[in-house]
Amino acid sequence: MSKRKMFLAALAAVGMCAPAWAINKCTGPDGKVYFQDTPCAASHSGGEIKDSATHPDFEAVKSNAASLCESRLRSEPAWKDPGSVQITDVRRAGFTTITMHDATLAVVRYTANVNAKNSYGAYTGARLASCYMDGTETRVLRVETAQQ
Repeated sequence: MSKRKMFLAALAAVGMCAPAWAINKCTGPDGKVYFQDTPCAASHSGGEIKDSATHPDFEAVKSNAASLCESRLRSEPAWKDPGSVQITDVRRAGFTTITMHDATLAVVRYTANVNAKNSYGAYTGARLASCYMDGTETRVLRVETAQQ
């Protein structure tokens, strides 16, 4: 087999391999919680956090989560003209961690572009907003918008 054919065969084999990344939530003997991509040590409790992407109806989960995010963005933060809020490009950005009440949480982040009128009645320009959902993508835990 020529070097070129071997290279192409190897490249095709690598292309068919999908990355299998996992997030593990581990609790140490001292009670501290850690998030890592390797399995928990024997002295720690916990295990892998399942991604909603493995849900049989993943598209419905994403659609519902995007609707929840959009609904929350219409009311939070307090807009000058809530009826003028325009939300576009709501999409799932993936896993991340946030800190709430002195605890680190693994969450799913959704992003969107938000534009609304200011007190003069003019649109301020689209800005990036993020919704942080719980692991099941059924509840919005936090909303943040970029400042201009």
